[in-house]
Parts: sequence; C-alpha cells; structure tokens
Amino acid sequence: MKKELNYKQIGKIAGILLVGFFLGWLFFGGSAVEEATDIDQHVEETHTDEEGNIVYTCSMHPQIRQNEPGNCPICGMELISVDQAEDQGETVFTMTEAAVKLAEIQTSTVERGIPELEVRLPGRVAVDERRVSSITAQFPGRIEELFVDFTGTYVDEGEKLATVYSPELISAQRELLEAARNKQRNPGLYESTRRKLRLWGLPKSEIQRIELSGEVTDAIPIMATRSGYVTQKNVDTKDYVDEGTVMYKVADLSRLWVLFDAYETDIGAIDQGDPVDFTVRSYPGKTFEAEITYVDPFINPQTRTARVRAEVDNTDGTLKPEMLARGIVSGAVDNGEKLMIPKSAVMWTGKRSIVFVEQPDSEIPSFEPRVVTLGQRAGNYYVIEEGLEEGEEVVTHGNFKLDSAAQLADNLSMMNRNPGSGANRAGHNHGGMEEQEIQQEEDHSEHTDSRAEISGINAEVPQEFRDQLRQAISEYLHIKDALVDSDPQKASQQADLFRDQLRDVDMSVLETEIHDRWMEFLEVLNRQAEQIAGSNELDSQRKAFFLLSEVLVESIQEFGVDDVLYYQYCPMAFGNKGGYWISEEKKIQNPYLGKEMTNCGEIIEEIDI
Repeated sequence: MKKELNYKQIGKIAGILLVGFFLGWLFFGGSAVEEATDIDQHVEETHTDEEGNIVYTCSMHPQIRQNEPGNCPICGMELISVDQAEDQGETVFTMTEAAVKLAEIQTSTVERGIPELEVRLPGRVAVDERRVSSITAQFPGRIEELFVDFTGTYVDEGEKLATVYSPELISAQRELLEAARNKQRNPGLYESTRRKLRLWGLPKSEIQRIELSGEVTDAIPIMATRSGYVTQKNVDTKDYVDEGTVMYKVADLSRLWVLFDAYETDIGAIDQGDPVDFTVRSYPGKTFEAEITYVDPFINPQTRTARVRAEVDNTDGTLKPEMLARGIVSGAVDNGEKLMIPKSAVMWTGKRSIVFVEQPDSEIPSFEPRVVTLGQRAGNYYVIEEGLEEGEEVVTHGNFKLDSAAQLADNLSMMNRNPGSGANRAGHNHGGMEEQEIQQEEDHSEHTDSRAEISGINAEVPQEFRDQLRQAISEYLHIKDALVDSDPQKASQQADLFRDQLRDVDMSVLETEIHDRWMEFLEVLNRQAEQIAGSNELDSQRKAFFLLSEVLVESIQEFGVDDVLYYQYCPMAFGNKGGYWISEEKKIQNPYLGKEMTNCGEIIEEIDI
C-alpha cells in the first residue's frame, strides 16, 4: 500500500510539472517567439546597430549617431530615428516638430501673378549739359580786372564778370563815333559798325553810352549770358586772351540730370517717360522723384550696362552734382501671369538656384532641396521658369538653416551640386583636433576631385583676370574687417571701394562663355555691395554681406585666384540660421556677431584654386 501511494504521488507531481511547463510555454514561450520575430522585422525596417538597437540622428546635424533617443549634443534638437530621416529619399530632410519650431521654419505657397518689376539702379547726379554756358572772349585783348575770381560763385544774367583792354575794340569804337556823325549820309555804315560791336559781345546799353558820351572806353566789360554757378574759371588778371578763349563756364543748377547705369538684364523693364524714385546719402530717408528722358541705345561692352538719364527739378538747390544716387524703377511685365515665389525663398546661386519645398503628404515635417530656374526678379518676388508647380509650399524663413544642414550632410545645397560626393563635410568633425585636421585634409582632397570640371574652366581664365579678381577680394576682406569691428560707416566706405574695384576688372580678356558667367556674378556682387554702401545699419549690411559672400565664393571656385582662402561658417549668425564668409587667414573673425562673439565659427573649406 505504501509503495502504491508513492507511485501515485510521483505521478501527481509529474503531472503538475508537465502542466507548469505547458502554461509557461503558453504564457512566455509564444511571446518570446513573437518578440524575436518582431526584432527581426524591426531590424529589416529600421536602422540599427550590431546589437539591434535603433540608431538615432539629428535632422540638422546628420553626422550625429547614437543608439538611444535624446537631444542633439550640438544644437539641442530632439533626435529622430535614422529610418525616419531617410525614408523620404536621398535629398529630403525629415525633422521633428520641435526642430521645425527651433529653426523657425515658415513657408509660402507658389502662386501665379503678374510680376511687378522693381529695377534698382546705381547712379549719380550730374549737371544738365544743356544748361551750361561758356563765356568766351569775342575779341583779342588783355584782362584788366576780374569781378568773379573763383568757381562756385552764383552770377545773374547780365552781371559783369571782367573787363578787357583791346586795341581792336578801341578802333571799332572810333569807327562807330565817326559813322554816328555821318549816319544821315551813310546809314548803312552806321548800322554795320553797331552790328560789329554787338557781335563782339558789347551790350546794347554800352553801345548807346559810347554814342551819347562820344568817348572811347579802354576796358570793355564781359557779361554773364546765363544765371547760374561758375563751374570753371580759366583766366586771371593781366592774362591775354584770343578771340574764342573760354573765360568762364556757368551752369544753371535749377534742373539736373541723374545718370543711372542699367544692367543688360534690366533694360527691357525701363522706358522713356517712366518715373524713377531715388535717394542720396546726404538726405537719408528722403526720396526724390525724376522722369526718365533718355535710354542709351548702346550697351557698354566692358560693364554690360546702358546709361539711363532722368531729369529732376532742383529749384531749391537741395541736390548737388556728383552726389551718388540709388534709383528704383517699378513697372509690370506685359507677357501675362507667371509662377512666382518670394525672393526670401531663393538660395541664390545664379540663374539656377536652390529652394526648399515642403513635402505635402508626409506624416512628419519633410523638406526637399530643389534646383529651380529663375526668371526676372519682380520686387520682392522671383519669377520661376522651371522646377516648381503652382500650389507647392516653399520655405521662406529658416532656409539658411536647412541649407547648412544639407551641406553638412553632403546633400544638395547652395555650395554642393554633387550630393553624395563627400565634398562638403569638411570642418564639421567634432572629435579631437588631430582627428579633425586629418578629416579636413581627406575631405578637401575629395572636394578638389569633385571640382575637376570647374578646374577645366579655370584653365581658360586669363591670369590677368584672376589677378584683378584677387584685388577685388582684398577690398571684400576690408568690408569683412569693418563688420567684425561693428563699424557701419567704414563698411559702407569699403563697399564703395569694392564696387570701384569691380568696375576696374577688365572683362574684355574673357571668352564669351566665361564672360557671360562673370556678368551673372557681377550683377549680384554690385547689387549687394550697393546695399552695404547705402546703409548705415549693421543688420542690413550683414545680410547683404552674407549674399555677397555666397556669390563671391562661387566666383572664386569658378575662376580661381591662385591663392589660399578659407570659407568659414558660424551656425549662430542671423538668429541661429547660420552665415558664411571668406577669410585669408585660418583665425576666425566673425563679421556677423562682431565684438560679441568674434571667435565663433569654423573653417568648412579651404579654397586653393
């Protein structure tokens, strides 16, 4: 009995164990299998490390990789999984809502409209050539006395300017007195002698005085023939003059010309009779109105500009000849509606530029950098010839931040038209200094290789042109130094010198294709330099300097300067949107933050072309 009981107890225990194993498999084994299956699927569907952990990255700094969620150690943005960042395609940026908010991304809709062109014209105030009179000697003689002896004097019409002693005129007076005594018998001779004196410039009143007094005048007065300012004095007391000698020039400044230079691309928007508003530095905030009266039918082959002349009333004498002017001509384009986007959406690199397009059906914010073909600029808008569709959303604020991220990620950007080449990662390694220097050298060699086509263009650029471009860059560096010192007045002066240097560049040495490419750059360089020169506000000067720098560095990369320059970047410029500039030394001198954070920034490329 006892033995039988033991068998029964053992059977019960075995049964309980079997039931336990079954229940354990039921509750835990199945989920473990499912979990293993899920992991396999997750490995296939997401980017993971060797241990199966999900890899997270920063949408603005894609070089950051870590196996747990958190914030970017560089910018503090929330990290996202790599699969989220890349499942939109090679060129699309995927960002978290927090990143979008931090980058202050704003968009506008691509729309059709009639472009309202706004052409900006540099120019200067000039004397109206039709209102200038030359006071000339009508007879030979010697200057006895000068009543107007310096330039700038205002004279009235008929005012005595000088007296001249002339033996020939004395003889003519004696002939008049003799003819006057015999005018009844020979009236023709009398009229002839009077006419001779009038042709020599003697006023009628002076001729009558000679007749009535019967006396010969030794010194004959020279009178002003126009009211105005003496602009030129060519004689002094006791000088001898011949018939036809220009003694004075007098200009009437009550109405003036304003001579503008219109670029070849803008001529079509300017017509005779158009109004033009312009400003001068002497009266900041004041706008003058003029009317275009002449458009030069010829293009200057050196500057590729045409002279545009406007006339302005100057009765109050406010304007002075040789004042620098900046004009704006506005008008509508006649060829119907065009596709247009705000100019702030365009990352300008020439006719083919970059915009960032928001992806409409994405669950998380996504943006695609896209190359577009620009048409005319219409005020605060650009006409789009190719690359966008009506109704798409383009980034108008925060696009510089996106472009910086694109360049860091070796993606399509302003300075990288060959994404995936590894050419634009230089300078962003956050490891040790030794490792960073090695990485920069490696990346620079890749960058040079990717520029093989551009190097071919460089080979066709004459050395003379490169030298002239280098001189212009020297003036650019002075603008940078002025902005580093936060000196708007000096920056304005240096911008004028930069423009002067650009005007001195001899484009006649360039072949047609290279010449046309330089003209594209030159238009923007002049425009941005003009904005710096015409402003006394550091913020607006720095914004123009940023655009100037972007175009200048592309000019350097295309044409070469036979020098080593450093392309530098500060991510904190313009409210963390980022800003670029060129320097001739490795030391960081930030033109955007000035004395506040002079050393903020890094070298992202060494340019040696």
